[in-house]
This record gives sequence, C-alpha cells and structure tokens, in this order.
Amino acid sequence: MKKREIEANFGHGTTDHATTLPKTAVSTGPIKLPEKLKLFSDNPAEPVTVVFGSDRLGEGDPSLGRELLKTFLMALDDQPKPPEALIFYNAGAQLILEDSPVLAILKSLQHKRTEVLVCKTSLFHYDAKGRVAVGEIRTMAMLVERMLLAHHILWPK
Repeated sequence: MKKREIEANFGHGTTDHATTLPKTAVSTGPIKLPEKLKLFSDNPAEPVTVVFGSDRLGEGDPSLGRELLKTFLMALDDQPKPPEALIFYNAGAQLILEDSPVLAILKSLQHKRTEVLVCKTSLFHYDAKGRVAVGEIRTMAMLVERMLLAHHILWPK
C-alpha cells in the first residue's frame, strides 16, 4: 500500500521550504483556511466538539502544558459561538472535578449551553466520581456516540 502525502501550502510558499509569517500577520479575527485545507472543514459555521484526553496540552513541561490548556479553554470561552460540547476522558476527566484550576471556565462554557461530558471509567480510575463539579457522566460508548454526531471535532494535543 502506497502512502498518500497531503500537501498544505500557506500563502505562496512551495513544498521545498516552509513559509514564515511575519509577526504582523497574527490576527484575533476569524481564521480563513487556504483552499487546500478546506477539505478538512467544509463548513466552519457548524458547531464544534472539543475532546480532551489529558489535563494539559503538549508533551513538554507539565506546568506549561496545564497553563496552555487553561489559556486554550479561556480562548474557547471568549469565542462568540462557544463549542457545542466538551468531552473529557483519561487524565482530562480530572479537569471537571471540584479542585480543578479550570472549573470556573468550564462552568462558564456550560452556562453558555456547551455540553460538558466526562468518561465514567476515567472517573472510577481516578477514584473521583463523588467530586464531579461540572458536567455529566457518560459511558465511553455514549461518548463515542456523541462524537459521531459532531459536525467538527477538535482534539488538542
């Protein structure tokens, strides 16, 4: 079986070298996808579901990863259209507990009608079922079903 490579050129760059964006290119407005990437998002107006399998973002320093995750959630909360759902499993399930550093953000998103769902098996693993402060507990089968209904899924790593 032959591997298929996906090409994504931004701006006028070529596949031989990376395109560097000047600092002035940073924007806080809506993102416009280049034509070659639109196949991954046919209608960005559709609701988004975000799935968290960890209590942090990235592979480096754990404290930096937790700070990045908090900043990511704050950015989601600041969007004019909040996500349709947030799904938490594995270590991500710890984010919905009473002592979570992102609890206020998650409650704010839930208040904006974002569905907050957490994996039952993950809560049992962390012996945390009685400490859930936001969201609803679901089986993995129910979470999979919810993901299959999603228009778009973000899976921040």
